[in-house]
Amino acid sequence: MDAFTLDQFAVFVAVIDQGGFAAAARKLNRAQSAITYAIQKLEEQTGLELFDRSGYRPVLTEAGAALLPRARRVLDALVDYQQQARGIAGGLEAELSLVVDMLAPIAPLADALREMHTVFPTVQVRVVVESFGTTPQFLSRGDADLALLPETMALTDCESNRYGEVELVAVAAPAHPLARLPSPIASELLRDHVQLVLASKAAVQGERASGVHATNRWYLTDLAAKRELLLSGAGWGSMPRHLVAEDLAAGRLVALDPDRWEGSDRMPAFAAVIAHRKDRALGPAGRWLFQRLASDASPIPPSEAPALTSTSPAAPAGSRDPSAPAAPTSPR
Repeated sequence: MDAFTLDQFAVFVAVIDQGGFAAAARKLNRAQSAITYAIQKLEEQTGLELFDRSGYRPVLTEAGAALLPRARRVLDALVDYQQQARGIAGGLEAELSLVVDMLAPIAPLADALREMHTVFPTVQVRVVVESFGTTPQFLSRGDADLALLPETMALTDCESNRYGEVELVAVAAPAHPLARLPSPIASELLRDHVQLVLASKAAVQGERASGVHATNRWYLTDLAAKRELLLSGAGWGSMPRHLVAEDLAAGRLVALDPDRWEGSDRMPAFAAVIAHRKDRALGPAGRWLFQRLASDASPIPPSEAPALTSTSPAAPAGSRDPSAPAAPTSPR
């Protein structure tokens, strides 16, 4: 079988879209005989009749109707190829990689990515959700173009913009003893019950943790696992409100009201930011997403961003539950 040509597929589609051989010839600025020859050659190479020529006008055969969508796909793929090639030549990224800390709200990102696809349809996206505290390493190693993370994490030599807020709420299952206590709950009473603590892997493996209220604490490296244990009544702990809003509304969890939280009279809240390294220029899609996702807040200079201890080979960090902002080193 001879090789098909893109021109044959273009002529095939033009005959259908223009309503006949003569109209296709006018559209493509060719002689009608050239259109007829292209179709005959395509039929010969395909081994099937694509048009029934027994009537006044040629009409698609059953085989032609079945193959037409595939011809259109071939031409669409060519257009996509041309668009992406032009984009890359003009600096457009072939792929945009993002790393998201598990504490960072992801709903705004989902909306922004949906819009970005309409603006940059050829750009592929890779999203990695990372465990607590490890997100900055992806930027420092150059493994991600953009990161979504709490502003309290160390962002050395990065440009950051706020895009949302994480409000923490202390919660327990309705049957938990703390859920039945009147508000506000004295800090001393919190110490007497198992606290579920979000922690780095280093802390889970025995490294000392800080900022924990209870004498008996259980460490977890995953918020989904922590939520399941909270729902089971195994303990109490803090969670980002956006992750347990439905549980609170449905009564599966109850919000606790501690009288003090590490020196403060209220539960902590902290900004979520989108960040990128200053020494690695973003392409058009990355810049679009950075601006689209960012709120009206001014960029946060690295020198003003509170540091967050995170696990790294050079300096393994302790862990903190995402509910403890007391030290500027962690939102816990």
